[in-house]
Amino acid sequence: MSVKQFIACLLQPLLLVPIFLLLVPFATYADIDMENLLPPLTCGAGWKIDGKPIFYDRETLSDRINGESELYFPYGFNRLAAVRYASEKIPGGGMDVEIYRMGSLLDAFGMYANYQQKAGLTIGIGAESNLSGSQLFFYQGRHFVHIQVTGADIGGSNFLTECAQSVEMRLPGTRNRPSELSAFDQSGVVKGTERYLPQSLLGYDFLNRGIMADAVADGTNFQIFRLISTTANSSAAAFDRYHAMLGQVKAGPVEKGAASYEGIDPLYGPVLVLKKGDCLAGALRFSSSKRIRALLESVCR
Repeated sequence: MSVKQFIACLLQPLLLVPIFLLLVPFATYADIDMENLLPPLTCGAGWKIDGKPIFYDRETLSDRINGESELYFPYGFNRLAAVRYASEKIPGGGMDVEIYRMGSLLDAFGMYANYQQKAGLTIGIGAESNLSGSQLFFYQGRHFVHIQVTGADIGGSNFLTECAQSVEMRLPGTRNRPSELSAFDQSGVVKGTERYLPQSLLGYDFLNRGIMADAVADGTNFQIFRLISTTANSSAAAFDRYHAMLGQVKAGPVEKGAASYEGIDPLYGPVLVLKKGDCLAGALRFSSSKRIRALLESVCR
């Protein structure tokens, strides 16, 4: 055998590899990637994997969560890995683990905020976590996780916490919250009430996407919002369009490069809107606007 023939024999299997890869569905690689995020044998002490993981994409998500799947799509939902763990000690006890891969860290937070319960407990898992009854929610990186105990009356939260810790260790990404939330780290903003709306903030397409939160000033409860990913031109355009649709508009002072007005929103009642540079922020549902502008200016810093 000549040297050329010998080299050809060595290269022939390698040349077949790209062809083989083209024949393997992309979904297979996506499933393997997601499966690696699930604890392979147990999820906490006494909970053994029961069956094989099941995977869902945008076309099949409704098979798993019929009636809720549409909520996930604006947040960039990509894929879901789900598996059940059975209790080795409690007859009929099961624990379902669902890991949703969203579009970004901010999207994962957005889904988490949609599900967190005000009465839930924070348990220090992932970027943020919420434990309420038989369910636990948390997010880390671009992944949103839902763990639920079913099929038995199981007291205590240790099962859920231990399983969540097992999942957390396998997830990529850091335990950081989205940087977009830092603007709401202000005195007067109620912690844990932030919500991310990926499109049509307040139901108005000209406001695009933004973050809302509950706030308190001088005993007045209200809500605040801020658009994100805006420029000076886009925030000015939204500022003007909102002004045009409001009733009983009263212009506020123009100072330090900021402009504001108060008006009556047909859906939300009293509203105060502030534009400062590329920032557009506002307050809703207040009984008194005293000191609200100062809070909005802090949000726009």
